[in-house]
Amino acid sequence: MSQLVEKQLFYKALNDLSIPTNDLGEKRSEIKEIVFMFNQSLQGLTPDKKLIKRNKDLGQLLTTTIDQIKEAGNSWVDNYQEMEARDKFRSDLASYFIIIIFGKVKAGKSSLGNFIAKQKLLTQDVSFFKYDEAGKEVAANELEEIDPDGFATNNLECTAEIQGFKLGRLAWIDTPGLGSMTKENGDLAKEYIQAADYIIYPTSSDSPLQQDETSQLKELFAQNKKVTICITKSDNTEEDECECGSENGCENCEGGLLKILVNKGAKNRQNQEGWVKDEIRKIIPKNKKESLLGDVFSISVHTAKQGLTHNNKKSYKNSNLPVFYEQVTDVLNNKAAGLKNSTPYDGLKAFIDKDILGLEGEGINSIKVIKNSLNDLDGQIKESLQRFDELKKNTQNDVHSIVDQVLTMYSSEIDQANFKEKISHIDKEIESKISQDLQKNISEIFCDFEASLDHFTGALDNREFEIKDKFKEVSYTTKTVRKKVGRSLFAVVATISVGLLTGGSSLVVQGFAATTAALAASYVGEKAGEALGSNEITKVNIGDNKEEVLQQFKANRQEHYVESINTAYQQFQDDFFAPLKGVSNTISTDIKSFEQKLERFKEKLC
Repeated sequence: MSQLVEKQLFYKALNDLSIPTNDLGEKRSEIKEIVFMFNQSLQGLTPDKKLIKRNKDLGQLLTTTIDQIKEAGNSWVDNYQEMEARDKFRSDLASYFIIIIFGKVKAGKSSLGNFIAKQKLLTQDVSFFKYDEAGKEVAANELEEIDPDGFATNNLECTAEIQGFKLGRLAWIDTPGLGSMTKENGDLAKEYIQAADYIIYPTSSDSPLQQDETSQLKELFAQNKKVTICITKSDNTEEDECECGSENGCENCEGGLLKILVNKGAKNRQNQEGWVKDEIRKIIPKNKKESLLGDVFSISVHTAKQGLTHNNKKSYKNSNLPVFYEQVTDVLNNKAAGLKNSTPYDGLKAFIDKDILGLEGEGINSIKVIKNSLNDLDGQIKESLQRFDELKKNTQNDVHSIVDQVLTMYSSEIDQANFKEKISHIDKEIESKISQDLQKNISEIFCDFEASLDHFTGALDNREFEIKDKFKEVSYTTKTVRKKVGRSLFAVVATISVGLLTGGSSLVVQGFAATTAALAASYVGEKAGEALGSNEITKVNIGDNKEEVLQQFKANRQEHYVESINTAYQQFQDDFFAPLKGVSNTISTDIKSFEQKLERFKEKLC
């Protein structure tokens, strides 16, 4: 096929190009409602002032996190509105297939664009344009090469440096590379890149793919853009003797020598193209190597113009412009409709992925960063809860020692008479010491929380405790006692009787008779007493129950105050940690729901 035929097919394709319509406006309205409604709910987040006061560190972290979330929501709204305003550029070119040539100044962009525009068919019209400082489109005569020194210090909006032409259904946009711009202009240039249906990136054959160009390409791939690489200026200047033969030269030469522009050799070009492909594959995400890298080929606009001017078919063919025409014609005929359908949504996808989700770097207002802040908050809450549990166990242990300590201090002073009075005093001292201990431990966590047992201890009842005398039951029999009593009684009676009977006898006789009678009576009385005796039980006082009562009192008070401490700590936890964790969980749940809505929306864009 003739190279000129390929050129004609390209321009014919521009006239025959059919640009499909899309529902971009509806999709914008849908994502706008999702983002704006969520931001409205975020702006209503207000931390409880009591929570903030009770723990300075956690309160400050909660406040900072909520402020960050609110700021993020507002930034999403602002970014959307800016995107919508900049999309006027796309709206103005909605009926065109947009090719953006994007790269460094002096990379041959303007030369290629002017060549494409001026090689049009005779029946075609071309209109050049550029944007003024206000972003308004104005007419131009051709694409201009921007002075890199002047542009580097330009503080104007980057729209003032964007130029292009319309030819058939093609809109060719020439925009400088990011390395040539201020940061602000560079950020705006990225937004225009989103509007591209097809991107051509030129790099000079003199020094292809420099470091800043690699960085720019990496940014384009991050925006999910497919890029075709043109290695421009793929030519050399050679010298030959001029036919004039004059050392002074003529209008065609200098000093008798002609400077001739020739295409670089095929081997040289092949090596450069292979090297560029290898370097680019290193910076494309592994899962997108085939989908994002388009063609890589060398061209020389100057040898193409020279070949057409002098009808030098070899020079024109070796310029590789026929290959360029063939590649782009294939895109126009076979891929333009699909690209035009998907490209309008690229800006919305980038807005979601980059500005909101933070999938393309660590944006300060992305959900990715917000999640990290929420994780930090949850981590601090967890650490505080662990310390809170430790303090609770410490206080419980202190209860046992305090009760034991106070009771030991006063136990020697307690008796039946002062027991009630002493116990009441002991209770007050125990509660005072435990309250002080609780206050000390709680103050480590809470800076504005009155830690007192007043609200957590019930009324103490001392009626169940009383010191009483202790008696021991002793069992014994009355036979022995009665036998002795009977023996004595009968002996006395017998003696009196003998005296009456021997009233006239001598004292000796009376004595002997009395003794005999007494012995006999004693025996009879003993038997009589023994017959009348029985078994008896008596209670003997062996002290009081003071020690047992004090042990019961100690166990009761330890149990009572441990239960009170548990109630107090649970109340502190319910009043602070539970609502604090609740706020964090609510925010996390809302963000997760928001993410799901965004993902479902993105699925509709595929």
